[in-house]
Amino acid sequence: MSIKIVLGHTLDAANITKNALAREAKVRPNLIYDLCEGKTKRLDLDTLNNIINTLRPMTGNDYSLTDVLVYESEDK
Repeated sequence: MSIKIVLGHTLDAANITKNALAREAKVRPNLIYDLCEGKTKRLDLDTLNNIINTLRPMTGNDYSLTDVLVYESEDK
């Protein structure tokens, strides 16, 4: 079982910089950078919710948990 962080891909597809997301979400830029680089071991649910809810008005699109995290089976 593996949970993969795909926030970087989501930001690239939406043409949003890591710094812009951090600023709008009012979180530390290092948090967003670490998430995008796969260096984060823990993620607070309130922070995750904040990131998703911040992406929506920034892009006008609907985002969900799978735009930030995905589950990958080890069977692959």
